[in-house]
Amino acid sequence: MSITRERRSEILQNLGSTDCLGCGGKKRVGMSHCRGCYFALPQKMRGALYKRSGKGYEEAFEESLVFLIDRGVK
Repeated sequence: MSITRERRSEILQNLGSTDCLGCGGKKRVGMSHCRGCYFALPQKMRGALYKRSGKGYEEAFEESLVFLIDRGVK
């Protein structure tokens, strides 16, 4: 999956936000998703969200977001 520089920036800005992009609810700053969305993800996908920026985090986040949207969480 190829992610543009602009999208990488948006993904990293999301970490500083309190809005969960998975469901539109509230999340803690520094977290990728709210608790409900995080635990709706398969365990392997949750683990991938702990990758560092530039080392796979952005791709893992995009994959998790697609999963959540496809599952109708949002």
